[in-house]
Amino acid sequence: MIRENLIKAMIALVVFVLFMSTLGYLFEEELTVATNWLVSRIGFLGLCLILLVTDTLVTPFPPDILLLVIAKSPLAQYWSTYVLVLGIVSSIAGMLGWGIGRRLGHLEFVKRNLGEFKEDHREFIRRYGYWAVAIGSITPFPFSLTCWAAGVMGLRGITVFLAALTFRIPRFFLYYWLIAYTGNWF
Repeated sequence: MIRENLIKAMIALVVFVLFMSTLGYLFEEELTVATNWLVSRIGFLGLCLILLVTDTLVTPFPPDILLLVIAKSPLAQYWSTYVLVLGIVSSIAGMLGWGIGRRLGHLEFVKRNLGEFKEDHREFIRRYGYWAVAIGSITPFPFSLTCWAAGVMGLRGITVFLAALTFRIPRFFLYYWLIAYTGNWF
């Protein structure tokens, strides 16, 4: 099952690179105007708050949009600091999501929204807990869902935290690099 999930992660990464390259190529000027406007309105703290909410709660909002904002705005001058902070905020949000899953996972509305876990998914999370969170940390799929599921499944908090720190922060750096430089490939 790990191999299947790694293949899915690689496919998602390739799709992400192609999508971001196309977006950057077709709409470079518009993206620059929009990101400058957004940064002037809410600043970096606002971006951090958006990330905290979207990586804590299960939402379809990908954090990569915030990386795009950094890459196409004046924040790009100090991108490494901003990307590091976003990676840390995302890891903290993941832990908040884990806590929510842990505390509320027994409630019917949470089960309904997360869906019933198939037995093979339960076994995967129990057997490969750290690696399950690691895979969820690097893919473009909602990280919050991974962390909620880890909480519902009773994965230890330290396991989730270490996997998030070890893989989520480097993921932000890798995705930033892909966003900032793939638009120039075409």
